[in-house]
Amino acid sequence: MEMSLQRMADLERRVLALEERTRRSLWTQEAAQASKEEELLGRYGEYVDKTVTAKILGVTRATVYAMLADGRIEGACAGRRVSVRSIAHYMAAPKSRGRQRKVCTA
Repeated sequence: MEMSLQRMADLERRVLALEERTRRSLWTQEAAQASKEEELLGRYGEYVDKTVTAKILGVTRATVYAMLADGRIEGACAGRRVSVRSIAHYMAAPKSRGRQRKVCTA
């Protein structure tokens, strides 16, 4: 009986430590995202044109148009410009949302 109580206490300590690490990790990620957004806003302002958007993201203008069309980034100013905040949010999002590579089975 005493062994099981000791084991329960040990498991509770482990769970609490894991929760604390998770909390710290999430806090750090949020702070990094906020600082990246502030950096982009300070450098470029609230809105940029599609050419600058392509340079920030490292893609072509055609890709920027596709990203606007499918909602990955948000347009502004009647579609002439792109929201820098949406660019920052896109850059901070997990990369698992992209296309999957085709595998040749020949």
